[in-house]
Amino acid sequence: MSGLGLLLIAIGTGGLKPCVAAFGAEQFRLPEQRALLRYFFSLFYFTINLGGFIGMTLTPVLRKAVTCFGDDTCYALGFGFPALLMVLSILLFVLGKTFYKLKTPKRNIMLEFVQCSWCALLARLRRRAPKHHHHWLDYGKQDFDSKLIQDMKVVFAILLLFVPLPIFWSLFDQQGSRWTFQASHMDGNLFGSQIVPDQMQVINPLMVLVLIPLFDKLLYPLCEKAQLLTNPLHRMVIGGMTAGLAFVGAGILELVLERSYPDLPGKHQGSLNVVNTLPCSLVLYSPFSNTRVLEAAKLLRIENLRCHNRSRYWLTIDAPTLCGSTHFSKEHFEVAAILEESQEDTYIISVNEQREIQGFITDPVDFRKSVTGAPKLRVDFIQNSNTLENVTVALKGPTGVEDVYFVGASSSGVVAHVIVSPYIEVPQGVYECTIGSQRNPNLYQQHFHFALGGVYSLIIRENHGKIQFVKLYTMSDPNCVNILWQIPQYFLISVAEIMFGVAGLEFSFTQAPKSMKTVTIAGWYLSTAVGNLLVIIITQLNLFKSQAHEFFLFAVLIVADMVIFMEMVCRYRFVQLEVDSSALIMSGPTNAAQDD
Repeated sequence: MSGLGLLLIAIGTGGLKPCVAAFGAEQFRLPEQRALLRYFFSLFYFTINLGGFIGMTLTPVLRKAVTCFGDDTCYALGFGFPALLMVLSILLFVLGKTFYKLKTPKRNIMLEFVQCSWCALLARLRRRAPKHHHHWLDYGKQDFDSKLIQDMKVVFAILLLFVPLPIFWSLFDQQGSRWTFQASHMDGNLFGSQIVPDQMQVINPLMVLVLIPLFDKLLYPLCEKAQLLTNPLHRMVIGGMTAGLAFVGAGILELVLERSYPDLPGKHQGSLNVVNTLPCSLVLYSPFSNTRVLEAAKLLRIENLRCHNRSRYWLTIDAPTLCGSTHFSKEHFEVAAILEESQEDTYIISVNEQREIQGFITDPVDFRKSVTGAPKLRVDFIQNSNTLENVTVALKGPTGVEDVYFVGASSSGVVAHVIVSPYIEVPQGVYECTIGSQRNPNLYQQHFHFALGGVYSLIIRENHGKIQFVKLYTMSDPNCVNILWQIPQYFLISVAEIMFGVAGLEFSFTQAPKSMKTVTIAGWYLSTAVGNLLVIIITQLNLFKSQAHEFFLFAVLIVADMVIFMEMVCRYRFVQLEVDSSALIMSGPTNAAQDD
């Protein structure tokens, strides 16, 4: 059903977008109202972003504010409200039909366009026409009239200019992927409220709504007086370069963020966190580091150890005779730690019932921050006896009990063991942690603070029915760079969108023959679709370990792409449309593909 819905959206969008832009522009008389036509495309783009802004802000509010079908949220309303607005827009369009300038097509121009292109291409490949033709479309003159072929030459010259454009859209559309992922590594706290990473996408349409009037009323008139940005193609080049600056800014910001990222082990490497849950200091001897003193409740991180698939290391631990209330049976203990390649494991030092030091290797640490930026938490529970049954760890925050972690008792007959919970995401804030069992629901209580972007391990050690150790360890530091530092790159990409997108629509319409304006605008939107496809491919490739390097590569690509586009623009010769005729007065040869 979801696939059918996406298919219907694709069909509707593909049929609507090229036609609605061309239909609106056809209401103007050219060239007398060319200035008004530019304002129309700006207003058209303004309404598109207004709809996007309303959809991004109002739809989630309606989804959360209303309950339906027994759920806490109402996704049906989230989809139904835009559908209702679409029906209302169609109704308003039909009611205003008498005010529009309507043109009934006398022939199927799309069919003729495809047929002529196919016949000319086949004729060119077969060489059944004389070789003096300068354009491959001239091979279709035997079957189609020269006016159609001349118009198609103009269209193909425009479509050729669109070839480099998907690179721009592949950068622009990363706001919903790479930039949102970057925002999940940033601090969203602002004046007592929290900005969720997805909400940063609202900045783009909001800025476009503000900047379009400023560009039309201030920037473009000043540029015209100074004889700058005199045609749409020039504005598109500047827009593409501005997009490159946006990704340079994103790359610089990512370099700052990477300073707080954990150093993950690479190939043939592993890392180990050693945690001392005993109330005394221990001396640690290992083959991969010097003698280290591990104080009580401290965590020692040993990074980038040599590891192939699965490696075993022996650790020697010296302990005092008396450690808290425990009298060790001996002072020297030898324990084994097993490392997994490309992982960071945690080794927890505990004591068993024989008063000997015992170590436990837990599941690998997952340093990936949540997509929403919420704190991540897991519980490592060391159970040294079967005295406690049905142990629970409850977190009570400002909104109530967030999560209850059920531990239970060992069913394998092994007394001393470790139980590791899956990672859970909790809203940021201070929580009251309560550890209880079936007989005693309040064995232990303590307050913990979870910050945005932090990855935490709550390590608990039980012995003889008592909770003897509880501590929260920060495995990955919380986000420290405020999310508002993304605003400069959003500002630059918004400027780029206005100069590139509005100018592209204007160029697609004004340069196309009267009968083929929807063809060129469809080609424009096709370049956008190809850019969206490139985003999907780029996202799956994961070309770089560093996201900053990827951003800088995109910046270089768009600059190189705009240099190529600028060279093509210099070779392009604009066409002008007469007032009372569909004939095209050429001011020079187009840049369509030449043959022979």
